[in-house]
Amino acid sequence: MNSRERVKRAIHFQGPDHIPHYLPDGKKNDILWLWADLAPEIQPWTEYEGHQRRIDAWGVVWERVNEETFGEAISWPVEITRQDEYIFPDDNNERYFSGIKAKIEENNRLEDAKYCLGVPGFSSLNEGTHNIMGLANMFAAYYDHPNELKGLIARLAEQQRQAFRILADCGCDGVMGYDDWGLQNRLMVNPKLINEFFMPHYRENWQFAHELGMDVWLHSCGYTIDILPAFIDAGLNVIQMDQQENMGLENLDQKVGGKLAFWCPVDIQKTMIDGSIEDVVSYVKRMIATLGNHQGGLVSMAYSTPESVHHTPEKLAAMSEAFRKYGVYE
Repeated sequence: MNSRERVKRAIHFQGPDHIPHYLPDGKKNDILWLWADLAPEIQPWTEYEGHQRRIDAWGVVWERVNEETFGEAISWPVEITRQDEYIFPDDNNERYFSGIKAKIEENNRLEDAKYCLGVPGFSSLNEGTHNIMGLANMFAAYYDHPNELKGLIARLAEQQRQAFRILADCGCDGVMGYDDWGLQNRLMVNPKLINEFFMPHYRENWQFAHELGMDVWLHSCGYTIDILPAFIDAGLNVIQMDQQENMGLENLDQKVGGKLAFWCPVDIQKTMIDGSIEDVVSYVKRMIATLGNHQGGLVSMAYSTPESVHHTPEKLAAMSEAFRKYGVYE
């Protein structure tokens, strides 16, 4: 089977020959992870009073101490009572997706074509909302201005549907969103708020993606186990999470194993930091024996910026080798 079929079989529990891979070891991978070139920043990173500052395409002001950090938002463009006046950046302009379309066309000419996973410009509903109005302001708006907050989320969701259509037209097999919902040991907000403010949009958008012929992938880190069944019910196919030990591999498997596929590295906060090489290999085996033990269910990966979280080359190599060695289905 080719890479595209391998990924589809893995995430739909249909018996791939081995775990699909997206690993930094220079060997064959199965996923083409595609990002559009979106609206340019209003201002790139510049020196400002001993640190760096930029204004992104959404009008958010960011500061950072050096290039090793992602930065921190310090000013937001949206006042919730006037959210309907806020103009989104032009991230659904199809010219930004020409590069994605060309890469997919080239990929499709290959005998061993990869699975094409596209990231929309409007990739976040929860994060997209608090990124442009501030997290504390959003928490207050749940109670002080619920209708205005719902209006802003609905506008983002409509833009996301437009982005899904563009990615489908480009030929993507799947679409990936980004919405962290967890703290270290609990959800960020009461599940009732997620169900009221976000779940109707997730359901509509994910079903729309399915109608367009695409699978739905979502990055969501933190303690998210309590909301995963609702995500499955809304149409989610794959969860991408970088930490699992705060919930437990066996607990995750018992809760949603065989119903939701996982795209994961070894836990980036614990085993990849504090564990030995042997611990990393052992953890990979546990991932395969739990999450990946449902005629599929697991796709391998490494954290995208391992140096920023102090993952050593030796542990990355051990993780990659273990995924490839032990992730073969008989």
